[in-house]
Amino acid sequence: MSRSTPRRAGRRARAQAKAAGVSGPGDAQAVVNPGLTARRVRAALYGLVGAGVLAAVVLTALLAVTKLSGAPQGYFPSPLGVLELDVRSEYSHIRLYRKDQVRTLVFVRDSGEEALETQVDLANPHQLRFTYLEHLFLSYVFRPEQQRVLIVGLGGGSMVHFLKHYDPGVQVDAVEIDPVVVRIADQYFGVRSEGNVRVITADAFEFLANTTDPYDVIYMDAFLKPSADTDSTGVPLRLKTIRFYQDVQKKLKPGGVVAFNMNPHARMREDIETMRAAFAQVYVFPLPGYQGSVVIASTAPERQRLPALLARAAQLDRRFKTSFSFRTMVQRLAR
Repeated sequence: MSRSTPRRAGRRARAQAKAAGVSGPGDAQAVVNPGLTARRVRAALYGLVGAGVLAAVVLTALLAVTKLSGAPQGYFPSPLGVLELDVRSEYSHIRLYRKDQVRTLVFVRDSGEEALETQVDLANPHQLRFTYLEHLFLSYVFRPEQQRVLIVGLGGGSMVHFLKHYDPGVQVDAVEIDPVVVRIADQYFGVRSEGNVRVITADAFEFLANTTDPYDVIYMDAFLKPSADTDSTGVPLRLKTIRFYQDVQKKLKPGGVVAFNMNPHARMREDIETMRAAFAQVYVFPLPGYQGSVVIASTAPERQRLPALLARAAQLDRRFKTSFSFRTMVQRLAR
């Protein structure tokens, strides 16, 4: 997404989606008008993805548009491209699609809904394709020099690619509970333990309890199939308690931060209040065109004022020269 048009892109995407009858992730499901052409539906769905509307985009109703001739029963053409992999692990039902140079990893819910997990341009894997990922790296506004970071939830490794490209000196640990996801990240997305990257197959709760490595930043982006042990978005409940947040702070260097990806759900505001009770400072950044947020939780005793954050963000724009603007994202800070 260009740094000058995120809001226009979001409005345009939602207009396309409305015209095609595709609802976003805040709704229970997407509804596609069977009389529409597949081309219009694809355009609408891609508009939603490009605008950063990502968690639980539902493709189920799209299946009624065009059926894939000769394919196994239940398989239909997808706007995400050719189906490369369909596999079940102990934790998830996973599908992998490819369209030209773009590869997409999705988690399939019990209802058949496909939730977008990772999307990578294989020719430019460091370019983030989801808005929430861009906002997670607002961590640099609060911690400009990061020597060692932890990513909780690997997926296809978009964050690893970003860090390797823009901050190649940082040591990256990525912990993922699902060994199947770890293998997919290796074989299909080129993310594996090598150089300054270490991929650990482990339960994040247990890993954090046992690791002795202090981190500048911990990125929390872990989602499983929703169950009795998770919230409605798939975040494990034991990763959402005051006790856990207090334990996480013990794994941070002084002044370190935790960056949380918050998918929209009924108790999101309550979850943010729990963070406020556990951390010295909490900064909430609502995502454009989407009901989710990124939260930066800091152990620093003093709150950072907006002018200082904007000045630091402008420095990051000059330093990284990404396709998005740190300064624009900081301006979204909830007051």
